[in-house]
Amino acid sequence: MLYIILTYLFSPIIYLLLSFKKKAVKRILIIQTAKIGDLICSTPVFRAIRKRYPDAHLTAMVSPVTKELLENNPNVDKIIPIKNTDLKGFSGKWRLSGLIRKGRYHIAIALNPNVPFAIALFWGLVPVRLSIMPNFSGITFRLASLFYTYLEKHISGRLITETYIQMLKNIGIESTNISKEVYKSDTADTKAEQILGKIDKPLIGIAVSSGNKLKELGVEKIAKITDLLLGNFDAFIVLIGSIYDTDVANRVLDLAIKKYKVINATGRLDLNELPALIERLSLFIGVDTGITYMADALSVPIIHLAGPIDISEQRPIGEKVFIIQNKLPCLPCTYVFKAAYTCKMNTRECIKMIKIEEIVDAAKKIIHK
Repeated sequence: MLYIILTYLFSPIIYLLLSFKKKAVKRILIIQTAKIGDLICSTPVFRAIRKRYPDAHLTAMVSPVTKELLENNPNVDKIIPIKNTDLKGFSGKWRLSGLIRKGRYHIAIALNPNVPFAIALFWGLVPVRLSIMPNFSGITFRLASLFYTYLEKHISGRLITETYIQMLKNIGIESTNISKEVYKSDTADTKAEQILGKIDKPLIGIAVSSGNKLKELGVEKIAKITDLLLGNFDAFIVLIGSIYDTDVANRVLDLAIKKYKVINATGRLDLNELPALIERLSLFIGVDTGITYMADALSVPIIHLAGPIDISEQRPIGEKVFIIQNKLPCLPCTYVFKAAYTCKMNTRECIKMIKIEEIVDAAKKIIHK
């Protein structure tokens, strides 16, 4: 709250300095420091801005974890990795505002609606500052949000990507295209082929984890899904995850019956190489995790095990997407701007009640066509 009070006190000086800034749109900043899936769901923003301002220099400020996702994106000219810990205290916000001033941006869009970015963009003397007013927000952010030039209210029941697109109308951008994009590196195809070999059978990818443990299927369930799928299809299973998921994948392999038909790809590809593997899949099965949205961006058929999330505001939207979500009185309990990380009921029934047979039935509708 102290930073907000100080900003209000010095706001006349800042507004005076802003009045001298040039109005031409030559440099644009987009901030999206959330997780993999959130960044992928934000890619329509980059594309729409590039189309409207083709000659502008576009900088993306993202988490170091997701940086690779934009390295080959033609709509992004520069990437600035930033950690949330870098924003702490007065010194963190001052350094961030200095970095923003150095960028000499004419427009800045904060897809993370929080106090540090609201203040830093104002201190950073960006003439046009846009963000989202979350459907869940406290008094502190509401006070800080007054430092934005434009705010787009996120309405419950609307896809967050649609809210992003609606927000862009404030800077003269009209678009209805909410399809996602991911791009692979030059070495991606070679590495994917080394992992998969010359298999001429359908490949079914399974995400073995999630950044939010509330959503995870667990080792035993993944092993059972693997066995039942291999019992119904002449196919191969590809276990997908980061290097931190290797132990989980190994435990799944230990339990699987047909180990020779399971490929452990966890930790073997960087984020900008993973699309080359994902696009080779006949089917992807996953909970609400970043790789699910990567598969959606690549138009891969998906069985989405939605678990506790509000699918009205974020979900895969491809033509061949089967969403499995049990109807429980406690659902949904986690949202884009209000994430839950533990089960209020201490049961995780939204995940545990998912029937493996239902997953196989959905897979038959895709693979047997």
